[in-house]
Amino acid sequence: MKRLLTEERGIATFLVVISILLGMVIVGIIATAAIILSNDVKITVNNQSSSTLDIAQGSAALKFNFLPGINVPAQIAPGDTAVVQVPKRFVNSVTITTNSVQVSAFGQTFTFGMPSLDMQRSTWDGTPLAGLVNHQIAISGNNTLVIVGR
Repeated sequence: MKRLLTEERGIATFLVVISILLGMVIVGIIATAAIILSNDVKITVNNQSSSTLDIAQGSAALKFNFLPGINVPAQIAPGDTAVVQVPKRFVNSVTITTNSVQVSAFGQTFTFGMPSLDMQRSTWDGTPLAGLVNHQIAISGNNTLVIVGR
């Protein structure tokens, strides 16, 4: 082994083998990341209420915002629109409750809503939230949530 590495051919062969192995590892990592981060869910949240929506303030999910395909805002101010984006495989469920929409992802629940939510005028993909209470909803690639206060 020692003699192989001291010869020029031996060193070149060793470096080629190491380069091929590192290349395979890098391609594997990129392919795995592409599969995990593909097929993402985007929820466009339009806050038409007079209150700031505290979605993920203090949440551990905010630490993942640097990753491609993940965007979880801490707050959405009144009159603002924000996009919440996570890979679909991290979303466990989306449930409509009496005064909110709850998205369970990353092992945490993110709540979009407030006590004075107008369930009739607030919509999920154009459907009033009042008709979806206590139901889990199917999520697709792009969804729109409009929050309207009373």
